[in-house]
Amino acid sequence: MELISSGLIYDGSDGPKERRSCAFTDVYVTASGTVLVSGRWGSTRHSIDGHACIFASNDLGGSWEMRYDGSGQTEFGGVTGEIKTMSVAELTSNRLTASFLWVDRSNPELPFINPETQGLLPMRILHATSVDEGKSWSPFRNMDTSPHIAASPCTCAIFELQDSTLCQPYEHWKEYVDSEPGKPGARLRFSADGGKSWPEFTTVAQDEQNLLAFWDQRIAKHPSTNRLVAMFWTHDFNQGTDTNVHISWGNADGRNWSKPITTGLPGQHCQPVSVDGDRLVAIYSHRRDPPGIDLSFSPDFGRTWERSADLRVFHSALGGESGAEGPRSDAELWGDMERWRFGHPRAALLPNGELFVVFYAGDEAVKNAHWARVRI
Repeated sequence: MELISSGLIYDGSDGPKERRSCAFTDVYVTASGTVLVSGRWGSTRHSIDGHACIFASNDLGGSWEMRYDGSGQTEFGGVTGEIKTMSVAELTSNRLTASFLWVDRSNPELPFINPETQGLLPMRILHATSVDEGKSWSPFRNMDTSPHIAASPCTCAIFELQDSTLCQPYEHWKEYVDSEPGKPGARLRFSADGGKSWPEFTTVAQDEQNLLAFWDQRIAKHPSTNRLVAMFWTHDFNQGTDTNVHISWGNADGRNWSKPITTGLPGQHCQPVSVDGDRLVAIYSHRRDPPGIDLSFSPDFGRTWERSADLRVFHSALGGESGAEGPRSDAELWGDMERWRFGHPRAALLPNGELFVVFYAGDEAVKNAHWARVRI
């Protein structure tokens, strides 16, 4: 793999206060070839003014325009909220569908993460559509995730199975005041009526003994067999440390998944991208010294990885990341997440076979949106 070019999508140091910090980046390439980069902008990484934005490029990153600014458009059901994530997909021609993570911010005094229980503020998965290439969006529609509370779409957009069933990946944790240990699970929800209802779900990954957490699932589809593959940031609760990225494979109908196994990739957030045939590329954050963002290549749909071909697309010059090197309590881990200075790498396949990579990076005050193009 080879890094062809890279640059900034958005420089937070030049923007208004409410767009000083970018996080939770995502990327989608439309049928027309437009690159759409969505994410969460705000005063800080976890400020209550968090909102969605979309930037668009028609020249593979050479220039960017702000396509959508969701500042002030975060209320739902009459309740003041914050948008944490926005992920886009083109399910039908010239019609975009977005998945949002909405967080209840009606009490501005409460932090997003309860420092005593590590529970999360009330959250919802919302959907909206756009028919003008992302410039404007329909009113939010709530997705019912019961019986799962504290559900997040993990910056995963809706995708379609071969039989036109729609799928929404998500994970869940626990409520804000719940003092019991969290029991994280990665799920996949199905809709047979075009997204109007989501009555059926399946478990993608969950440790029955609750020793491992399979967080931030990312799913890719095999281009010919339609089999699915999911990769997870994996945390060991007993050791108080992250372990290697884990991987699981699912049937083409999305209902049955293998037990997650280790990949040997030393990362956190990890997205698989199906290139062609069995070729798979994984992009992930690496926080241990030296910290950065890496790509790894698999010739056999994630069964093995050719580590000698690894490519680093970003190297942090700010030194070690908070809590990356040693065991952490649950409370310390959640605190570390709020202090990380780069991350959330995502990638999409371009029509020419290259990868278009996005991520955020910066310092304690400002975090920018970055892009890179990679030849495989």
